[in-house]
Amino acid sequence: MQSTLDGAGGGAHVRRAGGAVALYGVLIAAQVRSQMQYKTSFVLEALGSFLGNVAEFAAILIFFQRFETIGGWRVPEVALLYGLVALPFAVVHLFGQGLDEFNQHIRQGTFDQMLVRPRTAFLQVLASKFQLRQLGRLGEGLLVLGLALWWLDAWRRWGASEWLLAGWTMVGGVLFFLGLMVFGATLCFWTVESIEAINILTYGGSEMARYPLHIFGDRLRRLFVYVVPLAFVNYVPTVALLDRPVPFGLPAWAPFASPLVCGLVLAGGMAAWRVGVRHYLSTGS
Repeated sequence: MQSTLDGAGGGAHVRRAGGAVALYGVLIAAQVRSQMQYKTSFVLEALGSFLGNVAEFAAILIFFQRFETIGGWRVPEVALLYGLVALPFAVVHLFGQGLDEFNQHIRQGTFDQMLVRPRTAFLQVLASKFQLRQLGRLGEGLLVLGLALWWLDAWRRWGASEWLLAGWTMVGGVLFFLGLMVFGATLCFWTVESIEAINILTYGGSEMARYPLHIFGDRLRRLFVYVVPLAFVNYVPTVALLDRPVPFGLPAWAPFASPLVCGLVLAGGMAAWRVGVRHYLSTGS
């Protein structure tokens, strides 16, 4: 009897999860149709986003015209480091921008409307903002990662374990940046200016992670290894992909722990979100 009940409960969870995914798809599809009404505008904005982000990588290449290495890392190695953070960040920025602008829902009182609808408020916030022009950022991440793999001759030199580690690492990056965005949105329950503070870690962190972490000072290294585990987004796994020693006295298995460590950031963000929703007081607007 108990196993039957457990099975029924499990089926209900699966149906709810399926329904949430379907609703998210519907909400995103509606925004895509709206934005595609102006195809020329979409193309120009996406191209502008792509070129703007490519310019950031071009600045790194210009640096290498003067110096052969950064902290002992050559262009292909830094490009791999760059691609492994730029791509997950672009994915989260594309699909999670509603969290990034959650303070507007608090200011305008639209979050109150989400709370009375029969679907989870978190899903509605997540799907509230979807901009196709962010595909330009995604394209730049794919380009840089592709260049890095080509320069490193990864197609010939890597085995299945390296490819799995690279994919595993990008999953961790998505969990990490999504978790930070959830934390930032949660802080808006108490102060709507908190998004700018958390952007220091999201946007600033993604910029910092494009360089080898060992070139920074001890305090920053300790912060981004043991407090905010940015090191596990790309640096620690990348040293394993490049067959370098595991840094900072971490255990040999540390490069493979990216989704586990970064998943804790997302779990913490979701726990904080639930606390914030419980203590939310309507703006009255």
